[in-house]
Amino acid sequence: MISAIVIYTAYYVAKVSLSRLRLRGIISRRFEETVKLVVLVLAAAIVLPVAISTIVPHPLVPTVSLAVVLTVAAVVLSSIIGYISNSLAYLVVALTSIVRDGEYVRVLVDGREFEGRVLLVEGNHVILKTEPGVSVLIPYSRLLKSVIVKISRLPLALRVRVVKPGGSIDEVIEKVSNAIRKSRLVEKGSISVRPIGVREDEVVLRVEAEAINPKNIDDCLEELVRLLLNELPYKISVEIVSGRRT
Repeated sequence: MISAIVIYTAYYVAKVSLSRLRLRGIISRRFEETVKLVVLVLAAAIVLPVAISTIVPHPLVPTVSLAVVLTVAAVVLSSIIGYISNSLAYLVVALTSIVRDGEYVRVLVDGREFEGRVLLVEGNHVILKTEPGVSVLIPYSRLLKSVIVKISRLPLALRVRVVKPGGSIDEVIEKVSNAIRKSRLVEKGSISVRPIGVREDEVVLRVEAEAINPKNIDDCLEELVRLLLNELPYKISVEIVSGRRT
C-alpha cells in the first residue's frame, strides 16, 4: 500500500505540473503523456524492488526484482530517449526564450552556418526557414549547443534598371533615394543608391537598405518594389539581389 501511494504521488505531481505547462501552450498532449509514462516507470523501478524485498525476505529477491524492473525501464527509455532529450531541450528554449518564434538568426552547427527565420514547434526539431520553399530542421538538443547570432536588422539589396532616364545620373539617384525613404519598414540612415552600370539608353543602380524588423522582410521587399514602380517617372525593372524571403 505504501509503495502504491508513493508511485501514485510521483505520478500525480508530474501530471499536475505537465498539465499546467500544456495549458500554457508550452507542451503538447503527446509530450505530456510521454513524460508521465517515464515518471511512472522510474518510480516503479525505485519503489517496487524495496516493496518486494519487504514481503519476500530472500537475499536474491531485491537483486532480481531490481534487475527486472531496470531492464523494462531501460527498454522503454532507450526507445524514446532521443525524443525525450529533444523535448526537454524544447522546454528550455521555450521557457528561457533563447530564440523566439519569428526571429531572424544565424546558427552555427558542426561547422556549418545556417541563416533564416525561426519557427518554434513542439517536438524534436526547430524549423529554420532559410529561403522560399527551403527549411532546415535542427534538433533542439543540438540547438542548445550551437552558436546563435540574432540579427536585429536585415540588409536588403535591389538592382534597379532605368530605361532612357532622360536626365543626369545624379537626378535619377536622388529620385530613387527619395522613393525608398518613403518606406516605413527600412532604416532611413542605411539607404544607399549607387550606379553599377551606365549606358546610353539605361542606368543600372544598386539600392541597399536595412529592414528594421526581419519578421516583416516580405512586406518590406514588397513595399520597396511598389514604391519604386509607383514613385519613379521612368520605365524600370527591379530585381531582388539579397534579403532572404521566407
